[in-house]
Amino acid sequence: MSKTGGGAIFIKAIVAVLLCSIVSIFCFETRRSPITPTRQRRVTQMAMSESMLRSTYCLTSSAAQVAIDAACQVASANEWGVTIAVSDDGGVPLLVKRCDGAFPASYEIAVGKARTAALFRKPTGVLEDSANVSGGSSRAALLSAPFVLMRGGMPIFIDGACVGAVGVSGVKPDEDELVAKAAADALLSISSKI
Repeated sequence: MSKTGGGAIFIKAIVAVLLCSIVSIFCFETRRSPITPTRQRRVTQMAMSESMLRSTYCLTSSAAQVAIDAACQVASANEWGVTIAVSDDGGVPLLVKRCDGAFPASYEIAVGKARTAALFRKPTGVLEDSANVSGGSSRAALLSAPFVLMRGGMPIFIDGACVGAVGVSGVKPDEDELVAKAAADALLSISSKI
Protein backbone atom coordinates (compact mmCIF):
# COMPACT_ATOMS: atom_id res chain seq x y z
CA MET A 1 0.00 0.00 0.00
CA SER A 2 1.36 3.39 -0.95
CA LYS A 3 1.24 6.58 1.03
CA THR A 4 -1.19 8.14 -1.42
CA GLY A 5 -3.68 5.25 -1.22
CA GLY A 6 -3.75 5.38 2.59
CA GLY A 7 -4.30 9.13 2.59
CA ALA A 8 -7.23 8.82 0.20
CA ILE A 9 -8.87 6.25 2.44
CA PHE A 10 -8.35 8.51 5.44
CA ILE A 11 -9.96 11.47 3.65
CA LYS A 12 -12.89 9.28 2.53
CA ALA A 13 -13.41 8.17 6.14
CA ILE A 14 -13.49 11.77 7.38
CA VAL A 15 -15.94 12.75 4.64
CA ALA A 16 -18.15 9.78 5.56
CA VAL A 17 -18.18 10.76 9.25
CA LEU A 18 -19.03 14.35 8.37
CA LEU A 19 -21.83 13.25 6.05
CA CYS A 20 -23.28 10.96 8.73
CA SER A 21 -23.18 13.82 11.22
CA ILE A 22 -24.96 16.19 8.83
CA VAL A 23 -27.59 13.56 7.96
CA SER A 24 -28.26 12.76 11.62
CA ILE A 25 -28.65 16.46 12.46
CA PHE A 26 -30.99 16.92 9.49
CA CYS A 27 -33.02 13.84 10.45
CA PHE A 28 -33.27 14.96 14.09
CA GLU A 29 -34.51 18.40 13.06
CA THR A 30 -37.08 17.02 10.61
CA ARG A 31 -38.35 14.42 13.10
CA ARG A 32 -39.55 17.10 15.46
CA SER A 33 -43.28 17.11 15.31
CA PRO A 34 -45.97 19.07 17.05
CA ILE A 35 -46.97 17.86 20.50
CA THR A 36 -48.65 14.49 20.16
CA PRO A 37 -51.59 13.53 22.37
CA THR A 38 -49.33 11.17 24.34
CA ARG A 39 -46.68 13.83 24.85
CA GLN A 40 -49.36 16.38 25.84
CA ARG A 41 -50.75 13.91 28.38
CA ARG A 42 -47.29 13.51 29.95
CA VAL A 43 -46.81 17.27 30.13
CA THR A 44 -50.24 17.67 31.73
CA GLN A 45 -49.54 14.90 34.24
CA MET A 46 -46.25 16.53 35.22
CA ALA A 47 -47.99 19.88 35.73
CA MET A 48 -50.70 18.21 37.80
CA SER A 49 -48.10 16.37 39.91
CA GLU A 50 -46.35 19.64 40.70
CA SER A 51 -49.63 21.23 41.77
CA MET A 52 -50.48 18.20 43.91
CA LEU A 53 -47.21 18.12 45.83
CA ARG A 54 -45.38 20.75 47.80
CA SER A 55 -41.98 21.05 49.33
CA THR A 56 -41.84 21.05 53.09
CA TYR A 57 -39.29 21.49 55.82
CA CYS A 58 -38.66 18.93 58.55
CA LEU A 59 -37.05 19.62 61.89
CA THR A 60 -33.74 17.88 62.39
CA SER A 61 -32.18 16.85 65.67
CA SER A 62 -29.88 19.87 65.29
CA ALA A 63 -32.88 22.20 64.99
CA ALA A 64 -34.47 20.53 68.03
CA GLN A 65 -31.25 21.13 69.97
CA VAL A 66 -31.28 24.83 69.01
CA ALA A 67 -34.85 25.10 70.34
CA ILE A 68 -33.96 23.26 73.55
CA ASP A 69 -30.91 25.49 74.10
CA ALA A 70 -32.96 28.67 73.67
CA ALA A 71 -35.64 27.39 76.05
CA CYS A 72 -33.04 26.33 78.63
CA GLN A 73 -31.47 29.76 78.50
CA VAL A 74 -34.77 31.45 79.42
CA ALA A 75 -35.61 28.81 82.04
CA SER A 76 -32.20 28.96 83.75
CA ALA A 77 -32.16 32.78 83.68
CA ASN A 78 -35.38 32.67 85.70
CA GLU A 79 -34.34 29.62 87.77
CA TRP A 80 -37.29 27.57 86.52
CA GLY A 81 -37.14 23.78 86.68
CA VAL A 82 -38.91 22.77 83.49
CA THR A 83 -39.09 19.95 80.99
CA ILE A 84 -38.86 20.95 77.32
CA ALA A 85 -40.08 18.72 74.49
CA VAL A 86 -39.61 19.36 70.78
CA SER A 87 -41.74 17.29 68.41
CA ASP A 88 -42.08 16.89 64.66
CA ASP A 89 -45.19 18.03 62.79
CA GLY A 90 -47.02 14.82 63.76
CA GLY A 91 -46.38 15.36 67.47
CA VAL A 92 -43.72 12.67 67.79
CA PRO A 93 -40.94 13.77 70.17
CA LEU A 94 -37.58 14.55 68.58
CA LEU A 95 -35.81 15.70 71.72
CA VAL A 96 -36.83 16.10 75.36
CA LYS A 97 -34.84 17.65 78.19
CA ARG A 98 -35.81 17.56 81.85
CA CYS A 99 -33.91 20.38 83.49
CA ASP A 100 -32.70 20.29 87.08
CA GLY A 101 -35.56 20.80 89.51
CA ALA A 102 -38.34 19.73 87.09
CA PHE A 103 -40.88 17.44 88.71
CA PRO A 104 -41.21 13.93 87.19
CA ALA A 105 -44.72 14.36 85.72
CA SER A 106 -43.56 17.44 83.79
CA TYR A 107 -42.00 15.08 81.23
CA GLU A 108 -45.36 13.58 80.21
CA ILE A 109 -47.08 16.96 80.29
CA ALA A 110 -44.43 18.69 78.13
CA VAL A 111 -44.52 15.87 75.55
CA GLY A 112 -48.34 16.08 75.56
CA LYS A 113 -48.29 19.85 75.05
CA ALA A 114 -45.87 19.53 72.10
CA ARG A 115 -48.02 16.79 70.56
CA THR A 116 -51.23 18.78 71.02
CA ALA A 117 -49.74 21.98 69.57
CA ALA A 118 -48.39 20.07 66.55
CA LEU A 119 -51.60 18.19 65.81
CA PHE A 120 -53.92 21.19 66.25
CA ARG A 121 -51.43 23.63 64.67
CA LYS A 122 -52.30 26.07 67.47
CA PRO A 123 -50.78 27.20 70.74
CA THR A 124 -52.19 25.09 73.56
CA GLY A 125 -53.15 28.29 75.37
CA VAL A 126 -55.71 28.99 72.64
CA LEU A 127 -57.12 25.49 73.09
CA GLU A 128 -57.19 25.93 76.87
CA ASP A 129 -59.15 29.16 76.45
CA SER A 130 -61.69 27.46 74.19
CA ALA A 131 -62.14 24.56 76.64
CA ASN A 132 -62.59 26.78 79.71
CA VAL A 133 -66.09 28.02 80.43
CA SER A 134 -66.31 31.72 79.83
CA GLY A 135 -69.58 33.56 79.47
CA GLY A 136 -71.45 30.26 79.40
CA SER A 137 -69.68 28.87 76.35
CA SER A 138 -66.91 26.32 76.10
CA ARG A 139 -65.67 23.37 74.09
CA ALA A 140 -66.15 20.79 76.84
CA ALA A 141 -65.83 17.94 74.33
CA LEU A 142 -62.09 18.64 74.16
CA LEU A 143 -61.74 17.82 77.86
CA SER A 144 -62.32 14.10 77.28
CA ALA A 145 -59.93 13.98 74.32
CA PRO A 146 -56.36 12.69 74.81
CA PHE A 147 -54.79 16.13 74.46
CA VAL A 148 -53.10 18.46 76.93
CA LEU A 149 -55.08 21.69 76.95
CA MET A 150 -52.79 23.82 79.10
CA ARG A 151 -50.57 26.76 78.18
CA GLY A 152 -47.01 25.91 77.24
CA GLY A 153 -47.32 24.29 73.81
CA MET A 154 -46.33 26.27 70.71
CA PRO A 155 -46.43 25.09 67.09
CA ILE A 156 -43.48 26.00 64.86
CA PHE A 157 -44.38 27.36 61.42
CA ILE A 158 -41.96 27.85 58.54
CA ASP A 159 -43.29 29.29 55.27
CA GLY A 160 -46.85 28.82 56.51
CA ALA A 161 -46.46 25.09 57.24
CA CYS A 162 -46.26 23.50 60.67
CA VAL A 163 -42.91 21.71 60.99
CA GLY A 164 -43.15 20.80 64.66
CA ALA A 165 -43.93 22.09 68.12
CA VAL A 166 -42.46 22.80 71.52
CA GLY A 167 -44.04 21.83 74.83
CA VAL A 168 -42.89 23.09 78.22
CA SER A 169 -44.05 22.09 81.71
CA GLY A 170 -42.85 22.74 85.22
CA VAL A 171 -43.83 26.25 86.26
CA LYS A 172 -46.88 28.53 85.98
CA PRO A 173 -48.83 28.34 82.69
CA ASP A 174 -47.72 31.78 81.46
CA GLU A 175 -44.10 30.95 82.33
CA ASP A 176 -44.29 27.61 80.48
CA GLU A 177 -45.64 29.51 77.49
CA LEU A 178 -42.81 32.08 77.68
CA VAL A 179 -40.18 29.33 77.60
CA ALA A 180 -41.93 27.55 74.71
CA LYS A 181 -42.16 30.79 72.75
CA ALA A 182 -38.41 31.37 73.20
CA ALA A 183 -37.74 27.93 71.72
CA ALA A 184 -40.06 28.49 68.75
CA ASP A 185 -38.66 31.98 68.14
CA ALA A 186 -35.11 30.62 68.04
CA LEU A 187 -36.08 28.37 65.13
CA LEU A 188 -38.02 31.13 63.40
CA SER A 189 -34.98 33.40 63.47
CA ILE A 190 -32.91 30.65 61.82
CA SER A 191 -35.57 29.93 59.20
CA SER A 192 -35.78 33.59 58.20
CA LYS A 193 -32.18 33.28 56.99
CA ILE A 194 -33.01 30.37 54.67
